Amino acid sequence: MALAESWGLAPSLARVAWLRGMDRPESLAWRLDPTWARSTDPHLLPGVDEAVTRIRTAIEHRERMVVYGDYDVDGVTATALLVRTLEKLGAEVSFFIPNRFSDGYGLHLDCIQELKATRDPRLLISVDCGVRSVAEVHASAQLGLDWVITDHHALGPELPPACAVVHPHLGDYPNRFLAGVGVAFKLAQALIGAVPQPTGSDAAFLDGLLKLVAIGTVADVMPMVDENALLVRRGLSSLATKNGPGLAALLRAAKKEGALGAQDIAFGVAPRLNAVGRMGGAEDAVRLLLTRDEAEAATLMARVETLNLERRAIQQELSQRLPATAGEAFDLVLDPTAHKGVIGIVAGQRMRASGRPAGVCTVIEGVAHCSLRAPEGYDLGELLVLAQPFILGGGGHRVAAGLSFEAPRLAFVRQALQRGATQQAQGRERPPLLLDGVASELPDDSDLDRLEPFGQGFAPPLARLVGRVQSCAVFGADHWKLRMTGLPDPLTWFAGPSRPAQPQVGDPLDVCATPQGSVRWGRSWLVDTVLGEAAP
Repeated sequence: MALAESWGLAPSLARVAWLRGMDRPESLAWRLDPTWARSTDPHLLPGVDEAVTRIRTAIEHRERMVVYGDYDVDGVTATALLVRTLEKLGAEVSFFIPNRFSDGYGLHLDCIQELKATRDPRLLISVDCGVRSVAEVHASAQLGLDWVITDHHALGPELPPACAVVHPHLGDYPNRFLAGVGVAFKLAQALIGAVPQPTGSDAAFLDGLLKLVAIGTVADVMPMVDENALLVRRGLSSLATKNGPGLAALLRAAKKEGALGAQDIAFGVAPRLNAVGRMGGAEDAVRLLLTRDEAEAATLMARVETLNLERRAIQQELSQRLPATAGEAFDLVLDPTAHKGVIGIVAGQRMRASGRPAGVCTVIEGVAHCSLRAPEGYDLGELLVLAQPFILGGGGHRVAAGLSFEAPRLAFVRQALQRGATQQAQGRERPPLLLDGVASELPDDSDLDRLEPFGQGFAPPLARLVGRVQSCAVFGADHWKLRMTGLPDPLTWFAGPSRPAQPQVGDPLDVCATPQGSVRWGRSWLVDTVLGEAAP
């Protein structure tokens, strides 16, 4: 096989790559040889040159700047990244994150007016938001405020009248899948002049920033292909080295050490950062990433852990309270008392259980606020267009979006989304399980690490496990830890709507699972899908 020969891969490892569409040796270079020479010149990203000019002018004239971010992990990491870069350049900079509950997503004129009154900036720089905020940017000009917009969300019919709009969907930039933090990183690279390739201390500084790029890109479920694979791969490698107090505390809390994979970020690190914004204001998450003080990091991390535990309990209660999916083309449910901070997570759970788009809504002052999730092959942006006559607003990505509407219009919104999802599903087959073989056929964890990052667009390895249950213990919030015959490693099975009744000792078990490597505990398995009955 050409992949094995070109990169010195074991046949089993080359097969894992080939099954994920890597059929040419050069397609693996982003992962196996992630050198700076392969990265894209940031000046090719539309809007970067104008943004660099305006920001450098602000630094030269000592203008106050505010980085205006978003409350999810992508926005939080992008905010910390750009603040760190501007501080390095000697800028007078602070940051602001809107509150999910009192402000909502994106730019808000009342927030901008408050920033003007309390901080008196001359320049505001958005990260992970703002590309559709035409009115807000226009109104800012009346306050004497300039904007640089950096974003990666769906474009609107017109761009905001900013000094610069930096966005990977404008022009012909090769990587249209940059996360918000990836866009911020490209701007940072251009600002410090580390182009076309960084060297020396600039390279070391940028590799430090790539820690944040890895976390934000994985958390925002961006495709792990091409340049994204390179940026995340370098970021994961950098996270395995010495980290600042905040990142170190975050990794300890997630029980992550040594070499990290993208799934360690997705299931250990990202949920903790996300919990801060889901349960209230996310500025403490940015402070955690920026702090250089051990004591402050410990205090902030304790607060993050408390919020994460609270988030888990609320999420579990809502999941159990909602009605089961009923086979609709679009599973849209409304619970007027649902906690706004967890509806996106629960929508994702329902989507994975059914294989179809799903949305969960809550109601605040008569307005329904909904988080939507969709599997690959659907486009939520197109569905939002169909629902446009009935909604107050909406936006997002192909597979993750949000919308709001007057609660009495639920039936109209549901009908529009179901009609669109039915059309998108026509001719679309649910993708088959991407099985890489049985457990004994998968490469060792150290070999699989060579293909990181796994995630969207490059699925984690999946093996079929067949045997009988030797033991099954409950831990945490109704999760299971199992042992089965013929397999030396333990299995973890998290609670979910598609999980069967708890298996008993001696019951046959036929599942597919993803390997989970740990420096301390060795290999274990995370159960993904039931292939056969877990009961006799």
